[in-house]
Amino acid sequence: MNLKLFLIIILFFPSVIFAQSGGVSSFQFFDIQVSPKVESFGGSGISLPNNNDVSLTRVAPSLLNEDMNNNFVFAFSDYFSDINILSFSFARKIDILGLTSVNIQTIDYGLLDYTDDFGNVLGEFSASDQIFSFSLAKKISSVFTFGMSLNLLNSKYSNYSSIALSSNISSTYFNNDDLCVTMLVKNIGRQLKKYNVSENLPTQIEVALSKKLKYLPFTYHISYNDLQKFDVSSPYKRNNSFNYNGVNLQPKKESFAKTFLRHLIIGGQLRPFNKSLFLRGGFNFQRRFDMSLSSYPGFVGFSFGVGFEVIGFVLDYSRSSYHISGTTNNFSITTNINNFAL
Repeated sequence: MNLKLFLIIILFFPSVIFAQSGGVSSFQFFDIQVSPKVESFGGSGISLPNNNDVSLTRVAPSLLNEDMNNNFVFAFSDYFSDINILSFSFARKIDILGLTSVNIQTIDYGLLDYTDDFGNVLGEFSASDQIFSFSLAKKISSVFTFGMSLNLLNSKYSNYSSIALSSNISSTYFNNDDLCVTMLVKNIGRQLKKYNVSENLPTQIEVALSKKLKYLPFTYHISYNDLQKFDVSSPYKRNNSFNYNGVNLQPKKESFAKTFLRHLIIGGQLRPFNKSLFLRGGFNFQRRFDMSLSSYPGFVGFSFGVGFEVIGFVLDYSRSSYHISGTTNNFSITTNINNFAL
């Protein structure tokens, strides 16, 4: 199997997948990223090879590699409106299974007001989501790695709860020229326990590539999301025009170029002098188009991050602008248990 065949599969595989796009399904919290590396690249990092961030393998299990053995990552995200996200990931090579990893992620929405139909506050209730993941990867050739993860999704809001089981399947191509290409199908599964009615999971197909430049310590990353559906535009953000046959407003049809750009996330990492410092940045077109204000777009869609290696620990930080009034701050610490002689 070579790269050409791999790219052919990427182009034709979506035609046989019938998936639900974002915004029309439940368990959307699965797509919330807590990894500073991923967020600093604009929200996608499924094609970042030779890294020690085990938390990436929850989404793209084929990124598991030998260097991650016994690595663990603790990550924290200061999300919007006092929402906090915690994540713990650990990788281990097991003889009978190969490369494996586990990930636990919890989202705490805090206490919310419980009101009646007239807005009178009757009390408070708590809300939270959890993800429990087990990932497995197998190197099937010198350049190809195949991975699969099993995810248990739990959601509890006051007296209402829902449980789902899903899986992610990914394949990564990585050669000696530091070219990496990953194809991912995520959130394949169904609900085990529903709130009231059964809902679909946000199944998506993504493809991404990254390349480290030969004469510069810089790696770029480009991803194309929602391969299963081209038109992912929001009708609420389109410019409206008058319908002269009536009184309603009709949304203008979005251009092909803008719709195409909605799928793209671009990012890069600079490692000055190949030392223990990492500078990262990214841009998410979808966030820019949907979340910015036309009168003052600001830095919506942009992300940046920095990382340090200090005495066996890797510290990462990212800041992402989702809206003019809201940004997220992500932190993580990575190390290897062998550093503690365990």
